[in-house]
Amino acid sequence: MIEYFTALVLSYEVQGTEVETLVWFQSKDHCQAVMDRNIAEPLYDELYDLYGKNIMMSCEVSSIASRVIRPKARPELGHG
Repeated sequence: MIEYFTALVLSYEVQGTEVETLVWFQSKDHCQAVMDRNIAEPLYDELYDLYGKNIMMSCEVSSIASRVIRPKARPELGHG
């Protein structure tokens, strides 16, 4: 199994210019946990109040592996 670095992306517009803020995580599961626990929600709400409805927050998986989990080799059976 391979895990990939994942960014929590917060996109919004300021005076017609798109702005993106990224917070990097080791895996999609870590990013999703932040989303599920609403940790970034206060910042999202504040930006929504300041700059309007054109705002989005999501987890975007990169193509860069953060961890490769290789299966363990089967033990050799002894012939007795």
